Amino acid sequence: MEADIKAGKYLEHGEYEGNLYGTKIDSILEVVQTGRTCILDVNPQALKVLRTSEFMPYVVFIAAPELETLRAMHKAVVDAGITTKLLTDSDLKKTVDESARIQRAYNHYFDLIIVNDNLDKAFEKLQTAIEKLRMEPQWVPISWVY
Repeated sequence: MEADIKAGKYLEHGEYEGNLYGTKIDSILEVVQTGRTCILDVNPQALKVLRTSEFMPYVVFIAAPELETLRAMHKAVVDAGITTKLLTDSDLKKTVDESARIQRAYNHYFDLIIVNDNLDKAFEKLQTAIEKLRMEPQWVPISWVY
């Protein structure tokens, strides 16, 4: 794996508890070439590699809601027993700030931005976008065609 990382065969890679992990570019291409939809959750820097005619991605950014909304959402899942992980106001603010930073830096890569201010509605918007992709032609940069 280390040799493949050095050879640039991974879109992303990292180490967790002493183990290497990553997403191979060939694995993504294999899925795409079979006509299936490849859904990736990537670090924003990976968009620079993906945003090519080889992959022709449709990039959806799931943005954090405003801080007050995020607080209320977190309280609701804690109160419902869905999570026991208590996040501090500082944690929530970091999430909102990081979301805004990513949006400023990478906005030109995004085809769609969904603000996750209601989980059910955000999921519905994502499903609608995916269905629309399957049914309707999409605009792509001219450089992807020629």
